[in-house]
Amino acid sequence: MDTPPPMPDDLATFWYLTRRVAGLMDRNGEALFQRELGISLAQFLVLSVIDAHPGPLSQQQVADRLGLTKGTVSRQIDNAVSAGLVTVQPSPHSRRENAVVLTAAGTDLVRRGDTAFHRDRAAILPLVDPDDMGAAIRVLATVNNALSTQRDGHH
Repeated sequence: MDTPPPMPDDLATFWYLTRRVAGLMDRNGEALFQRELGISLAQFLVLSVIDAHPGPLSQQQVADRLGLTKGTVSRQIDNAVSAGLVTVQPSPHSRRENAVVLTAAGTDLVRRGDTAFHRDRAAILPLVDPDDMGAAIRVLATVNNALSTQRDGHH
């Protein structure tokens, strides 16, 4: 088991391990979706968010849900349009926005990606006690909320 380098305190150790785990998860996800679907992790995440939302989404809504810039999402959507995975139409709510909808091929790709992810996850999750996973999620949610509140100027 990898132990973190000496850190000044628990918060520094938490920060280090969180960044390390996030990076490893990103790299593993990137490799999985490239191998299984021939697309990037970012592309899969964009398609997955569109799939999970009933009705059309704007590019800004997709960006907000993923914590990505609108420019990053726009490039992913352009790639998905070129690949026949999504369509972009004028939004029924605003002339300044576009609505993004999965095509049948896009929906099929998301289903195949979900299957690959769950298969990959099943190989990893037995290594983590379910109670520990629940505790980790609660701690991360608490820290996320505390930092979000602090960033938004509410103390």
